[in-house]
Amino acid sequence: MASKLKAPSGHDARSAKTREHLLEATIEVIGSVGYEAASTRILAKAANANLSAIPYHFGGKKALYLAAAQMIADYARSRFEEVGALLDGRVDAEPRSRFEDALIHLLHIVLEDAEPHSWTSFLARCTYDNDKAFELIHKEAIKPLVDRLALAAREMSDPKATDEAIRLRVSAIVTAIMSFRVLRGIVLRSIEWDDFQDEHVAQFEAMVRDLYRSNFLVDFNIDQ
Repeated sequence: MASKLKAPSGHDARSAKTREHLLEATIEVIGSVGYEAASTRILAKAANANLSAIPYHFGGKKALYLAAAQMIADYARSRFEEVGALLDGRVDAEPRSRFEDALIHLLHIVLEDAEPHSWTSFLARCTYDNDKAFELIHKEAIKPLVDRLALAAREMSDPKATDEAIRLRVSAIVTAIMSFRVLRGIVLRSIEWDDFQDEHVAQFEAMVRDLYRSNFLVDFNIDQ
């Protein structure tokens, strides 16, 4: 007779909830004040948890910080895989068309604003610090995205273009697209908008399409 799956106990459910609250609080607090200022006491209080919960669930503050970064990396990787799927799918479509669609989809992911704002602050801080948390997010989410886009660009570029030159250009446009989220204040103040509205999306799309069609990414002359 097949054994029945054991239902989670009340303790297991509470433990999982405490762990979830600690991760959410860590992203919120570190996104606001930074890693150094976020003491374990502050993190536990923000999570409405006992101070002992941090070493119990994560071993310490640094491990908790990296676990929070891992949660963001896992989510970002799943979204960025949608971009790769567009490059790999629609085999009947011309490669340039697939590449352009992939960039536009990345733009929409960034503009969706689907995640808590604290995630953006957390990412901005660890990116600026270029620390172990950002190393993790970059390795598991951003680098695979850049690698996939660079591979597609390589197939369409001047054969004389170096891989470094292609990756630099791909990184530049990925950074430009992500800046609409991470550096949104600069964009909003530069064009005197109060916030991003639905009617603005078409303008962002046009900009990305113009940049791509200008041969900034592919078929560029490396001697110029």
